[in-house]
Amino acid sequence: MEGRSSGVSELADLAEGLRQDGKYSEARETLERCLEQSPRHPRALLLLGRLQYQEGKLLEALQTVRTLESVLGRQESLAVIADGLEQLRQMRNLPPDPEFATQTMAELLVQQGYLLEAIDIYRRLFVSCGGEREVWEKILSLREQLRREGSRDAGREKVARQLAVLDGWIGARQGED
Repeated sequence: MEGRSSGVSELADLAEGLRQDGKYSEARETLERCLEQSPRHPRALLLLGRLQYQEGKLLEALQTVRTLESVLGRQESLAVIADGLEQLRQMRNLPPDPEFATQTMAELLVQQGYLLEAIDIYRRLFVSCGGEREVWEKILSLREQLRREGSRDAGREKVARQLAVLDGWIGARQGED
C-alpha cells in the first residue's frame, strides 16, 4: 500500500512540475492517471483545480473543488474558493476579478509548502490592491519562512535566486515610501 501511495505522490509531483512549465495537457494527463489510482488524493485534486482554473475551465474547477471539499471536509478556505468559482461561473461573460480568492489560494499554497508560488500571488495582490499593509506583512513573513524552510519542488539554488529577486522587489517598494 505504501508503494502505491508514494507512486501517487510522485505522479502529483510530476504533474505540478509540468503545470509550472506550462505543459497543461501533459499535467492534466498525469493528474488523471494519479486520480485513477487514488480518486480522493487531496493534493492531486488541488492541483487539478488549479490547472482547470488556469485553463479558464471554471465549471470543472468548481466541481473539482467540491470533490476536494468532500475529501477534506468543508474548510473555510475551500468554501471561499468554491464560492468564488461559483460566482465566476455565473458571471462568465464578465472579465474575472484578479483578486478572486487569490489570498485564499495563496494560503492553500502555503499549507502545501509552495512558498514561492504563494509569494508570487501575494506580490501581485499587493500591487493590485494599492499596497495594503496586511499583504505587505504577509510577504515579509513568507520571505523569512522561505529562507528557513525553502519551497516545495524548488531546489536551494532556485530558492536563493528567487529570494534575491524578492529582496530587490522589497527594497524597491521600501524605497518608494
